[in-house]
Amino acid sequence: MMRTARGIVAGLALALGMSACATWNVDVSKLQLGMEPEAVREAIGKPFTIRAAKVYEGDEWSEVWEYLPPAFTWTPKTYWVYFENGKVVQWGEPGDFSGSSASAVKEYNANKSAR
Repeated sequence: MMRTARGIVAGLALALGMSACATWNVDVSKLQLGMEPEAVREAIGKPFTIRAAKVYEGDEWSEVWEYLPPAFTWTPKTYWVYFENGKVVQWGEPGDFSGSSASAVKEYNANKSAR
């Protein structure tokens, strides 16, 4: 009987300890359209990587920042933040950009021509 109680207490302690290590995803609710890169860094932190960047004619450019979920996340989600000319124009999960889970972002404005 004592062994069973100790096992239950040990199991509960382990579960509590593991849940304390679990974290949540990046809080993209802090983002707003038109934010500049420095404001995004302040709001949600440094990106894991810059997923893509492109310079167009007329000195226009776009860039996609990728935020990966922390280790031991309850519901891991990857987020991308899409900038055009230094302003946030879109953010979301990678599949949100093209309607499917694609590995690349579709052109934001198909009328632009690359250098």
